[in-house]
Amino acid sequence: MKRQAGFTLIELMVVVGILGILAGTAIGFQKRYRERTVGSEALVMMKQLLEAEIIYFLAHDEFYPKDPGPANELWVYHDGGGTSAVDQQRALDELKVVLPVGHLLDFHIYRVAAGSPVRVEIFSAGNFNLFPGVPRIRGTVNNQGTITGPDPF
Repeated sequence: MKRQAGFTLIELMVVVGILGILAGTAIGFQKRYRERTVGSEALVMMKQLLEAEIIYFLAHDEFYPKDPGPANELWVYHDGGGTSAVDQQRALDELKVVLPVGHLLDFHIYRVAAGSPVRVEIFSAGNFNLFPGVPRIRGTVNNQGTITGPDPF
C-alpha cells in the first residue's frame, strides 16, 4: 500500500514551533530598531531646533519664545495637537523649521524665566524609549549661543 502525500501532524507542529521562535525573536529586534530610529530622528530634530533658536536670536536679539510662562510655551504633538495650530504655525514660521507630524515625537519649546536659556524637549509619543532607558531628551541654548545637550532626563 502506498503512503498518501502530505505532512504529518508532528511535522506541522515542528514548523509552527520554529516559526513561533523566529517571530518572537523578530519582535524583540523590531522594538530595538524602532527605538534607534526614533531616537536618531529626535537627535536630528533637536539639533535643528537649537540651531533655529540661535539663528532667530541673531536676527531678533532674543530667543523664541520671548517671554517665559505657560502662555508662551510651544507644544507640538505627534498627532498635530498641542498649542493651537495657528500659534504652532506662527512659531515654526518664525523659527523657519518644519517639525514632522505623525513621527511618534512630541516637542516642547519654552523658557523657565526671563533671560534664561531656551529649552527644547523631545518626548517619545509611544510606549517606548528614544534610547534604551531614555524616554525623552532636553537641550538648551543660552544667550552666548552655547548649546547644552541633548541630555536624557
